[in-house]
Amino acid sequence: MNKAVFDLVGNLDTLLAVTLGAVLATLGALFAELIEDRMDRKRRERDTARFFGEILSTMGRTIDMAAASQKIGDPWGFVTQRMFKMAQREAQVYERNRERLFDISDVALRARIHTHFLTEMFPLEAIIDNSASIDAIRERLAEEEGLAPEKRAQLEARVVTDIAVRQRALDLLIAERAGTGDICADLEKVAKVKFAGVFPGSGPAPDPQWPPVPRGEGAPPN
Repeated sequence: MNKAVFDLVGNLDTLLAVTLGAVLATLGALFAELIEDRMDRKRRERDTARFFGEILSTMGRTIDMAAASQKIGDPWGFVTQRMFKMAQREAQVYERNRERLFDISDVALRARIHTHFLTEMFPLEAIIDNSASIDAIRERLAEEEGLAPEKRAQLEARVVTDIAVRQRALDLLIAERAGTGDICADLEKVAKVKFAGVFPGSGPAPDPQWPPVPRGEGAPPN
């Protein structure tokens, strides 16, 4: 009888040991999975911060160069318009990857990034669309000499309106561009990189002479 009791106790001890081992193994696996998931989320957050920081820096520098190019030649010539279109393409990269913003855990920072991009995309589109409209109307006015006076007056008034709208859009874009540095500084904390090291122009362009004038030559046409 005593032997049976001892066997039962021994079996219980074995069962408890196996059960405890299984529980600890399960808890260890869950703990390891939680740690891995957290590390993965942090990695995605850093990658996302780097991605949007680089887009913001590149877009900001392109806007700086476009604004600076207005000081040379025709303020709204081919070069200037192409630069604004380059900035618009950077904004479109953001639009195609907007869902990646949710990898950034800071809700306030996500909202600032999204609002900043929207506030830059709208004036960029207005600048590009109104520039195309102005050029098309001016070309028509130059080519169609037989336009009725009323029609010519309407087209000229449209040009004046488009010019005013384009200028307001440019002012809005430049004002919003000034906030890029602060957002990039916050993204640097998440990304663990310095965007200014890769994109020195993440702040306002320090040199208004863009593109540079070659030595011994006059200002290049815009």
